Amino acid sequence: MQSGSDTEKSDRRALLALLAAIVSAGAGISYETALVVKITAFYSVTDRAFGVLLGVTTLVMALAAGPWGFWADRHARVRLIKLAQGIAAASMLAAGLGLELRLPYGFFFAVKLLSGIGLGGIGLVATSAVMDTVPREKRGAAFGWAGVSWVAGGAIGLLMPSVCMLLKLSLGVTYFLGGGVGFLFLAALFFVEEPRRGAQDEALRDSVGAGKAEYDYRIRFSDLKMLLLKPANLILLMAVLLFQFPAQVLVVWFVTFLMRNHGLNEFIATQLMFLAFLGQPFGNAFGGAWTDRAFQWKRRGRPLVMMILAAFAPVFLVSAMVLPFKWIWFAPLMILANFFLVASGPGLTTVSLEVNLPEHRGTITAIMSIWSNLARALAWYLPPMIAAALGGRYDRAFVLTAAAFAPLLILYLLMTLRVEKDLDHVNGILQERAEGMLKN
Repeated sequence: MQSGSDTEKSDRRALLALLAAIVSAGAGISYETALVVKITAFYSVTDRAFGVLLGVTTLVMALAAGPWGFWADRHARVRLIKLAQGIAAASMLAAGLGLELRLPYGFFFAVKLLSGIGLGGIGLVATSAVMDTVPREKRGAAFGWAGVSWVAGGAIGLLMPSVCMLLKLSLGVTYFLGGGVGFLFLAALFFVEEPRRGAQDEALRDSVGAGKAEYDYRIRFSDLKMLLLKPANLILLMAVLLFQFPAQVLVVWFVTFLMRNHGLNEFIATQLMFLAFLGQPFGNAFGGAWTDRAFQWKRRGRPLVMMILAAFAPVFLVSAMVLPFKWIWFAPLMILANFFLVASGPGLTTVSLEVNLPEHRGTITAIMSIWSNLARALAWYLPPMIAAALGGRYDRAFVLTAAAFAPLLILYLLMTLRVEKDLDHVNGILQERAEGMLKN
């Protein structure tokens, strides 16, 4: 049996590995964002056609999320992350081979769909396992760092190909480099221990957490109907779709907006995007920490703070887009907009896992991931259509996305009103199970 100190060290290593997995997933998902102009020129396809490809790939990620999440509630999570990472890295190498050999666009299309299967599992399996590496009072901060990891991954996925384009490397070599890094991370995962399921839940700290028992409850297929119809989960799923859509629209089309509407090249546009999106890592970090403090003050504090944070996002986003384009005010407005766009995300993830049992957290994360991927698919597909109808103005398409925050605030209010009841229900079940495990 491990000592308390050894267990804490193991949990810290596992947390770092899980955050690294999220970085890897974020990089893979955003890898094409800075390459839209180059790839569309290489294959002689339109932005809209390429948007359809990435939208369909995202739908594949959404469909793959279900099995990945269900397996995460039945099997070792680290092993599943290895499998998903291997699929994603192999797909990137295959894409590079197709580009180097100038294979038809259909081959690239098929490889991207395959990559969606792997990318659909890495991040969600890692996210569901984060819950088992940190105590209750630090969960918001941990998921804040998970949010930072998504942002960091997205930044790496943007920066690496844009630097490759600056260095005049071919598209094929750019994908080879990405796949090589993916396989290096896969090798590192073989040194990571599996987090102990349920060990950090308050009701299980003296049993599973103390090493006196193992949480052997696993999801059953019959549980899915209950999870989908649970009122708290219905609110969460609607909220995650509305939360994700505006941020995904900006992530996907911001570089294209700068290139199409303001004539910047990939590298400069990407650097300006990094400046404008500087608020996202801080929004995740501070948003997660603030929800922890709010929870310690009052158990309904997390969604209450989430509602306050989300209310500021459309104010700064719309202001940045409707004012004349000058960086002296555009940059700070966008930094603030991005801060508040993501600040409620760690709390949303934390609440979704806290109101569900340990053997259901992979599945609920998968269901939420499906809705997140649907939001991303819509983000790929809708803005170019709207921009085309508005004379190619992506900024006007961005303004329209701000409308998503009105119903989101209502959902956060509903969450605030019922979250204590949902927490009590889960805690009561776990207390009964803990007593039974200690007796046995």
